Parts: sequence; structure tokens; C-alpha cells
Amino acid sequence: MPTGSILAGGAVIGIAISLGSQSLIKDLVNGCLILMEDQFAVGDVIEIGDKSGLVENLNLRVTQLRNNEGKLITIPNSNIMNVSNLTRLWSRVDFSIVVAYENDPKQVLEILKQVCKQLYSEVEWRDRLPESPQVLGIDDLSHMGMLVRVWIKTAPMEQWSVGREFRLRVRQAFEANNIQIDAN
Repeated sequence: MPTGSILAGGAVIGIAISLGSQSLIKDLVNGCLILMEDQFAVGDVIEIGDKSGLVENLNLRVTQLRNNEGKLITIPNSNIMNVSNLTRLWSRVDFSIVVAYENDPKQVLEILKQVCKQLYSEVEWRDRLPESPQVLGIDDLSHMGMLVRVWIKTAPMEQWSVGREFRLRVRQAFEANNIQIDAN
């Protein structure tokens, strides 16, 4: 058998193996960086591109997320470029609502402050709120009405339950005080 044929065949096999293992090496390197930098961990809720969910598994090669529909999403670590960690150390409810111009803006802000104060003072919710919610004020004026914003800092993974409770209380307080939201 000619030596040139053996060397050429070995070169082709070597190139095929190196190309095939290139993505594996990228996965492993990126996995090491994710773990060393502590970007996210099992139990965090993250967004990677257009995918989001609870991190169920994380190893050097892949990250697995469970989304809100129950789907298990497997992402090779080499495909992870940008990560948003929604539950690292603390979370936030960014509450905004458009109210009609017919409302007195000072009354709207005062009602929101009362709802915030009441929620923060209750024992059931106090351990989920590291600090008192902030009524930021009127963020925008448009043809639809006045956009009012409140920030609520929460414990990790609590932004959803706190947000649902806060929205319920705002709805009830607005109804009790005849505050009209935009109905367009």
C-alpha cells in the first residue's frame, strides 16, 4: 500500500475529527466560564436569546431550561452569548399602568403609595420585600393617558407572586376611589 495514500487518508480523518470536536471544545470552554463566573446556577430563572425558563441542569456542555409551558429546552453552552438572570440576589416588579387624564394625578400617586405601604407592612408579604416599594411617579404622557410607574424590589423568585398581589390591590383601590384606567 502506498505511503502517500495512508498519509492522505490519515489527514482526512484528522481534519474530520478536529472539525467535529471543535464545537465540543467550544461548549466545554464556555461551560467552564459560566461556572467560574457564576453567571447562573440550577434554580435560577434566566433568558438566553428568545428562550427563557428555570435552569434545571447545567454542565460543561449544555444548559437545560424548563419554560412556563413545561418544555425542556437544551442549549449548547457554545450558543450562549448573552444571559439575563431574572432571579440573582434580588428581583424587581416593574409595575406601570396608564390612567385616564380625568383622574387627579396627585390622588393616583397617593393611592399607589398607600397600596405600597399596606403591602410592605403586612407580615405575609414583608419577608418577600427587602425594602419599601417606590412610587416613581408619572413616567409618560400620551394620547392614551398618564403612565404611572412603581418599582417593587423582591426576594429572588418572588417578583411574580408579589406582582400579582400588587396588581390585584391596585385594581381594588382604583375601583374604590373611582380612578379610571385607560379604556382605549
